[in-house]
Amino acid sequence: MRLSLRLTTLLAAAVVALASLSVARAAVFNPSTITLANGLQVVVIENHRAPVVTHMVWYRVGAADEVRGKTGIAHFLEHLMFKGTKTVPPGAFSQIVARLGGNENAFTTEDYTAYFQSVSVDHLEEMMKLEADRMVNLVLTDDVVLPERDVILEDEHKTIEVPKDKI
Repeated sequence: MRLSLRLTTLLAAAVVALASLSVARAAVFNPSTITLANGLQVVVIENHRAPVVTHMVWYRVGAADEVRGKTGIAHFLEHLMFKGTKTVPPGAFSQIVARLGGNENAFTTEDYTAYFQSVSVDHLEEMMKLEADRMVNLVLTDDVVLPERDVILEDEHKTIEVPKDKI
């Protein structure tokens, strides 16, 4: 009987310990969300284990939003977002992130296209400004678009139909 009581007590203690561990882990990823006046949804997940921040911008557009015969456009635009703006020349975005000791990349899925940079916390404002700049000031010319279209066509083995008058 005493063994049974000990096992029951031990089991109860283990369950309580595991439950509290689960709550502690969940608290690490406790997001707060706000929506700005322009409709931009901001999600913040704080984690103070290291003085690093990952800044991400997700667009709710991906391969599933494309029409038959015009596939690969979301991935195409993902690549074009690295080609420069009115104030940041082609290639400079990635050079700035690297100079700050960070890394960056982007990806496209069926449902969204996302861009991210991981940098030290003190460079977050600069990352936000760079992303905001390429959201509204992207420069798309034939010199930029046409070679990138060929890269995507090779990568995806898909047909991208972009009328010249829409570039």
